[in-house]
Amino acid sequence: MQKWIAIRVSATLTVLGSIGTLVLAGLLMMAGFFTPPPASAAESPVPFKAVMAGLAVFLAALSGWGLATGTGLFRRRGWARLSIMIFAVLLVGMGGSALIGILFIHLPQNPDLSPQMMLAIRLGIAGVYGTLAVMGVWWLLLFNSSRSKQYFTELPPEPEDGRPLSVSIIGWYLLLGTLFAAAAAILRVPGMLFGVLVTGWAALGLYTAFAAVSLYLGSGLLQLQESARIGSIVYFAIAALNGAVTFLLPNFDRRMQKMQEAFPRFLQWSQQPIPMTGWGLALMGTLFAAVPIWFLIRRRGTFR
Repeated sequence: MQKWIAIRVSATLTVLGSIGTLVLAGLLMMAGFFTPPPASAAESPVPFKAVMAGLAVFLAALSGWGLATGTGLFRRRGWARLSIMIFAVLLVGMGGSALIGILFIHLPQNPDLSPQMMLAIRLGIAGVYGTLAVMGVWWLLLFNSSRSKQYFTELPPEPEDGRPLSVSIIGWYLLLGTLFAAAAAILRVPGMLFGVLVTGWAALGLYTAFAAVSLYLGSGLLQLQESARIGSIVYFAIAALNGAVTFLLPNFDRRMQKMQEAFPRFLQWSQQPIPMTGWGLALMGTLFAAVPIWFLIRRRGTFR
C-alpha cells in the first residue's frame, strides 16, 4: 500500500471514530439527564448526572481532537502527523495494558452466562483492545517513517477532480456502511423500518438493499456524480424520517425490547430493556442526517 493511501485510510478511520465518539457522548448525556432512574434504586452519594456530563464533555473534546486531526491529515498538515502519533502512543498504552488486564484479571461470575459465554466475552473484549493496540503500533510506524515525513513537508498538489473533503468523507462513510450492512445480514441482525420490526429473510433483504444503495451512492459521490448527490440527499432524508418515526411512535420501550430479544443468542447481552429516550434519539438522528445533507447542498457546484 502506498504511503498516501495508508495515510488517507488512517484519516478516514480517525474521522469516523471521532463521529462515533461524539454520538456516544450525546447518548451518555441523554442517559444522565433524561433517563429516569429505577424505582427501586437507592440514593447514591455520587452525583450521577455530574459524572455523566463530565464524561460526555471529555468524549466530545476527544472527538473534536480526532476530527481536527483527521482533517489535518487529509490536508497534509505537519501538526496533524504529530497529533496522530500522540494519539497512537495513547492507543498502544491503553490498548496494550487493557489487553493484558482482560486476559489475566478474574471476571465476576454471572449465573445467567455460561462459562463458554464468559470466555467468548473475555476474548471479544481482548480482541477490541488488541485491535486498538495494533492500530497504534501501525500509526507509529507509518507516520514516523521518512516517506511520511516527506509527504507532510511537500506542498499538496491541486486535486485533479476538485472533490471537496466533506464529500470524500460522506462517500467513504457510505462505503463503510456497506460493510456494516453486509455483516448485519450475515449475522441475521434484526432491523427496524418505520417502527416495524424486521427479522429473518425480510431483514436479510433489507440489509442487502441497504448495502447495494450505500455502495452505489458512496462510489458515485467519490466520482462526483450528480445523480449520487441527489440520491444521497434522499437517502439521508429517509434515514432521518425512519429514525423519527421509529423513536417517536408510542410503545418505544416495548419495540426496543422486542428488537433486543430478536438478536441472535450470541449477540444478546442482557434481557433487560435498554434505557433510552425516543425523542432524544430522534433529534440526534435528525441532526446526524442533516449535516451530510447540508454539505451535499453546499457543494453542489462541484458535481458533474
